[in-house]
Amino acid sequence: QDHDVITEPGEFYEAYYSTLYNYFKNVSKYSDAQATTSANKNMLNHLGYNVYTIPEGQYLVGTNGKLNPNATLGRSYKFNGETYYLQPDNWRDLAYKNAIRQDYNVSVSGGSDRMSYYSSIGYLNEDGIIEYSGYNRLTARLRADYQVKKWMKVGANVGFTQSHQESNPNMGTSWGSTNLMYYTTYIAPIYPVYVRVLDANGNPTIRTDEYGHEQYDYGVAATNYGIGRGFMQTGNPFGSNRYNKVYNDGRNLTGTLNADFDITDHLKAVIQSTINWGNTLSTSYDNPYYGPKVGVNGELYKGMSNNLRYNQLQTLTYSNSFGDNNVSVMLGHEYYKTHGNGMGITAQGGFSPDILEVNTFANVLYSGTSSSASNYNVEGYFLSANYDFDKKYYLSASFRRDASSTFAVDHRWGNFWSVGGAWIISKEPFMAGATWIDQLKLKASIGQQGNDSITSYGYIDTYSLSKASDTTMSPELRLIGNPEITWETSTNSNVGAEFSFFKGRVSGALDAYLKKTTDLLFWISIPEAGGTRGYYGNVGDIANRGLELTLNFTPIRTRTVEWNIGGNISTNYAWIVSLPEDKLMGEEGYYESSYWWTPGGPMRDYMTYEYAGFDPETGQALYWYDEDLSPAGGLDGVTDNITNKPGKKHSGKTAAIGQASRYTHGSLLPKFFGGLNTSIRIGNFDASASFDYQVGGKIFDNVYSKLMTPPTSGSDAGYNYHKDIFKSWTPENTNTDIPRWQYADQYTMAGDRSLTNASYFNFQSFSLGYNIPVAKIGINNYVSRIRVYAVGENLGFISARKGFDPRASFSGTSSTNVYSQVRSISGGVQVSF
Repeated sequence: QDHDVITEPGEFYEAYYSTLYNYFKNVSKYSDAQATTSANKNMLNHLGYNVYTIPEGQYLVGTNGKLNPNATLGRSYKFNGETYYLQPDNWRDLAYKNAIRQDYNVSVSGGSDRMSYYSSIGYLNEDGIIEYSGYNRLTARLRADYQVKKWMKVGANVGFTQSHQESNPNMGTSWGSTNLMYYTTYIAPIYPVYVRVLDANGNPTIRTDEYGHEQYDYGVAATNYGIGRGFMQTGNPFGSNRYNKVYNDGRNLTGTLNADFDITDHLKAVIQSTINWGNTLSTSYDNPYYGPKVGVNGELYKGMSNNLRYNQLQTLTYSNSFGDNNVSVMLGHEYYKTHGNGMGITAQGGFSPDILEVNTFANVLYSGTSSSASNYNVEGYFLSANYDFDKKYYLSASFRRDASSTFAVDHRWGNFWSVGGAWIISKEPFMAGATWIDQLKLKASIGQQGNDSITSYGYIDTYSLSKASDTTMSPELRLIGNPEITWETSTNSNVGAEFSFFKGRVSGALDAYLKKTTDLLFWISIPEAGGTRGYYGNVGDIANRGLELTLNFTPIRTRTVEWNIGGNISTNYAWIVSLPEDKLMGEEGYYESSYWWTPGGPMRDYMTYEYAGFDPETGQALYWYDEDLSPAGGLDGVTDNITNKPGKKHSGKTAAIGQASRYTHGSLLPKFFGGLNTSIRIGNFDASASFDYQVGGKIFDNVYSKLMTPPTSGSDAGYNYHKDIFKSWTPENTNTDIPRWQYADQYTMAGDRSLTNASYFNFQSFSLGYNIPVAKIGINNYVSRIRVYAVGENLGFISARKGFDPRASFSGTSSTNVYSQVRSISGGVQVSF
């Protein structure tokens, strides 16, 4: 995610200097000369590094707030008898690279009057856009069926996958040094990746350590060259990436066996059994040279997990026609079970980084050794029936009864049903004159589904075990069980129409839906004094309603040219129907996890401080408050808790965030979303493109908020800033909506200032192909088809701000802790014999 951050070292020093200069002028009331001196001194103390050579007695940044024109980039100095050289590196350019993806597939199919078969083998090798990351996979599949008797057919489908995934050790999800994306986004452009010295000819060169390794700058004065970095000391994702190792080896085997029995002409039985086995071996190694595991001579973690899933399905289907009446009825039974187990072991004190096996390490850690097992199964019986008259009127109904091991025995079973119907109006006699109508169908349905997606064993008390002595374990309450929990149920109602006009040149569908979810499986928090954080319960109801429209057009359709255009648009509104009384506690709603929850209110109704502009005299950010919702001892002494109720009055403005009120800002969910696509064929050439979009909604952009926040103390120095800070208020720049840029101003980006429009437009994919006319070039006796093609994905993206990707989060925040969607362009050849 390429945010529009400061990239020039000089600009960064100027930005950091200005925060301190403004602080000394406005808070300490220094003169221009005093403020310049203090700002320069404190700037270099906070940041730790000065990568410019400046003449003796001069400042890095002058009284005009600009970089000293006599300063030159790069600085040499002596430390412990060695001449070091400071120069900044472009961390982002070093972090990312173009990568190659190779994908090869071969398939063979054939058969006879009694059997058919299909087999394929494929190999994928994909290099990562970050060094020391990548993925390769080998797949094989064999499918065959055989007509044993006229009334019996058997088949098998077996697939095997073996994969190796090498992960960059710094692709974690935390906001810190274990996340390369986070690190390279936030580090200021003044810091080097490597430790450099001057060689005998006076040229800067990367220093090597006693092992011959290139030495990385970890920002620690004691281990570097006498200088401590202001930004995240002890961290350097490039060093960790080079000397640490993280990889996973996986194997997956899937097999499906089925037998079809034609008992009579109208009665058919199917027995199907599917088994899926997956095994993953994980390796994680921290090197003994740099980083946190130097003192233990390296650390190795080995983990293995197995997962075995069974799915058994038996159905009995009756189908028959009586004149214009067509009937089919299916009775079935399904059983699904999954069993997983895993174990892990951690060891320290390795013999060699080239031998990453536990028995080559000196110490096995009890605290890093574990094993686990899990089980889950669902069993169900179902009945479905379909009826149509004259292929014009359709009716359907179904019923399921399912039991889940997630719930206690007395609440394990749930009943779910559906009914639906359709009417093809275009087949009615009164539509005979409308020859331009190919098909017009009306449809409606209503049905229920169940959800049991919560942690296993939520219906009983569960405990965590820890070592009490060398021979005993001590239990500790982990989760309070609720034996009353049962299925969460969703009732879906749909009405719609499908249509096709002018021999398929115009087609589409329009659907409206209402979905109500009752008995929500909800986590209920309780005070931790009870020994646990809470339990699961069936509380509250929510609902969704929306429209979905799909349209397809074919403006041109000839023998040699065909052009298709399509698109869809959907809208969804979600609201709260009811909430548990113990949450409401007699109030109209409650505030939790940054949202206002109230019956009848929208889902994800964001509640936070509301920006009120800035003080025109000082440029300080201001926020609204309600006079009757001020905190105790605040604006009017009223003791209402401002976090429990949203403000409505906007009584006044305050610069003290502790005196501001929170206000609701509406649902963060988008207003509507959808996609567009087009394809064209001209002779043997074809091309297609697809786009997706979203309009409305909001995201709390954590990245922009952090990049626009001035330093509040020396401990947070060295973070980079967004270029928008140069648009901040100053006495000379009052025509702006960005408050002042001043050291120690903590709340410039508080509240809804960081709520960003979540609309986007994405060029999702593109393909271009050419079918070589094998008959014209005389090779059709050997090859039936040759197609040359090129495809691309994630080719272009437009959002409210450079680097801002609303697709990265569904919870209302946008961060750098994800591996961004990668642009890929590839080409290939398909040959059929």
